[in-house]
Amino acid sequence: MKSPEQVAAIQSRRRSEREQLQLLNNVDGWHETIKSKLFGLYDCAQFRNFERCGHEKIFRTCTSCGDWKSFTYHCMVKWCPRCNWRITRTRHKLIERWSQRIAQPKHVVTTQRNTRTLNGRMIREHQVALAKLRRTNVFDQVAGGCVSVELTNESAGWHLHAHWLLDARWIDAQELSRTWGRLVGQTYAIVKVCDLRSRKEFAREVSKYVIKGSEMSKWDAEEIHQFVRAVKGRRFFFAFGSLFKEGSAVRAELLAEKVPTLCECGCGKFVVRSEVDQALHDIRKQQRSR
Repeated sequence: MKSPEQVAAIQSRRRSEREQLQLLNNVDGWHETIKSKLFGLYDCAQFRNFERCGHEKIFRTCTSCGDWKSFTYHCMVKWCPRCNWRITRTRHKLIERWSQRIAQPKHVVTTQRNTRTLNGRMIREHQVALAKLRRTNVFDQVAGGCVSVELTNESAGWHLHAHWLLDARWIDAQELSRTWGRLVGQTYAIVKVCDLRSRKEFAREVSKYVIKGSEMSKWDAEEIHQFVRAVKGRRFFFAFGSLFKEGSAVRAELLAEKVPTLCECGCGKFVVRSEVDQALHDIRKQQRSR
């Protein structure tokens, strides 16, 4: 007979599996909705890459025995609902591991007024203001950290804001509000500063998606087009100070813990081909065997 703890664990696992299945179904719908709205508006290499995501196959062939496996192609575009969680997963692990090395982590949120339009210049100005903030007196006691920029668009317009994870003994919230407000052209700005008690919670906040697929799919075609043009080529995550210096060591730790991918024959070297390249490869192989 199972103990109450075991029963609770089984129920939690089953609930998580149902939620993941529902999420996968939703992700497919969000992706196709965004694709249909962008079609004809955003004809470029990035859109064609996004269009292939989840539809095409890639083939991984062992260089030793020739055995192969097929996988679904992923575009890894930062706003793709099928891929954004993959991009943030590695970042989440990095932040969580680094946070274990610091004694007083702080979660800081900086915001600015909403706007009706969005373009790349506005995002760049926001990023420059973030860099300037790191050089002000407010950050005198900050040893290092990272900042993740997030965008939302609800009834009040485009909302640019940033989540910070800082290694700091003290952050003056009032001074931060005045200083950040001045940097973004406001008398003051709404900010939040909190000591972190649940490390997992803040790791999720700082490594959040640039935009959620559930939100993006609700926008009209012009808003989606405006967004993808504005964020193209822009970085939304920055590490500095102690996190930047220790980043290589933390990544090395995570890489050492990763289980290597091996073929059943024991080989770990593969050739990866697209669907078209794999078909051409098979044709040439048949021709050589004649």
